[in-house]
Amino acid sequence: MTDSRPEVAPAPPAVPFATMLRAGIVANAVCLPVLTIVFWILNGPKGGASAAIGVLVALVFFAGGLGILQRVPNDNTMLLLASALAVYLGQVIFLGIIILALSERDWIDGWAFGLSVLVTALAWQVAQVTAYVRAPKAVYSELSGATEGSTR
Repeated sequence: MTDSRPEVAPAPPAVPFATMLRAGIVANAVCLPVLTIVFWILNGPKGGASAAIGVLVALVFFAGGLGILQRVPNDNTMLLLASALAVYLGQVIFLGIIILALSERDWIDGWAFGLSVLVTALAWQVAQVTAYVRAPKAVYSELSGATEGSTR
């Protein structure tokens, strides 16, 4: 007797958002005290506070971007890529607006804030890409019929 139930395709492997978020938060956890201390030494308490604010702003923006991307269905690669590019463009625009808006305020050190956002953004991106590259991924697709030993 044969089984008449339709075969259910396995779900595509999930993008490792949790791993990427964790790596970005660790990078920010390193950036926060280092940049705060460096700018406190260079520019006093105003520089240290501005650096801390810059790191926290970058954390909110990049973690928010991953949160948005996590809600995009990842079974369509082109949709995920287009969404990622749109989110990244939005992040860059909003960070630029915040940097411009806060750089002329007298209660914040514009250089310390801007450089802290820049350094934190770069550290976040490097940590996120490194985490993604190191995350386990499927080597073959069960949907294509390829097996571990095939050389298609």
